[in-house]
Amino acid sequence: MCGRYSNNGEFSNIKVMFGAKDELFREWTPAFNIAPSHGPGYEQVIVVPSAEGRVARLARWWLIPGWWNKPLKQLPTAFNARAEDITEKPMFRDAFARSRCLVPATGWREYTGPAGHKQPHHFHFGHQLFAFAGLWSKWTSPEGEAIESFTIITTEPGEKSAAVHDRTPLTLLPEHYDAWLSRDAEPLEILEIAQKQHLGLPVEIYESDPLGNSTRFEGPEVIRPLRAQPGLF
Repeated sequence: MCGRYSNNGEFSNIKVMFGAKDELFREWTPAFNIAPSHGPGYEQVIVVPSAEGRVARLARWWLIPGWWNKPLKQLPTAFNARAEDITEKPMFRDAFARSRCLVPATGWREYTGPAGHKQPHHFHFGHQLFAFAGLWSKWTSPEGEAIESFTIITTEPGEKSAAVHDRTPLTLLPEHYDAWLSRDAEPLEILEIAQKQHLGLPVEIYESDPLGNSTRFEGPEVIRPLRAQPGLF
């Protein structure tokens, strides 16, 4: 499960890298300690297709399916979607078929150890921008507010990542972006290709500062190596 990630890239770089136009409804700030939330004020950048190409939008990191008709506090855990389940689970299957997105990121964290003493491990690709495979949705609240949300797809890890956790967010290579976003593509086909290729990606891992275990803390210290020589694997 991926419950924290970083996107401290500049928005201008995100637009260039993903070829996306700006459709943010407010200013966005790069962040090191992004946590899931279905509430307002914590929206993050996603990239979605439009009639004129790709656009960057802000969405809540906790998928709210369009058919949801209960209070948001009753939502099941929906900030991650297991790749093995997304064609069957009602929470995700419609979005997988029609509403796939890219989630820009610069890293993510997984944890080891007992509750109360969790040790975070930071995963990254040279601290450079990349994209998670995501699903997104549009939902209208009882008050008539249009809300967009997303989830990050998780899958089995490669050997290096498996030393820390038994799941990993699915990273997409740039050559897969168009197919992933296209409604004309066969989603299962591109999903299977991406799952195979992500196993060999050159991920870097190190133990990071537990300061970031608190969702209240935000700053570069969150991804600071715990030891002077990062890289345990």
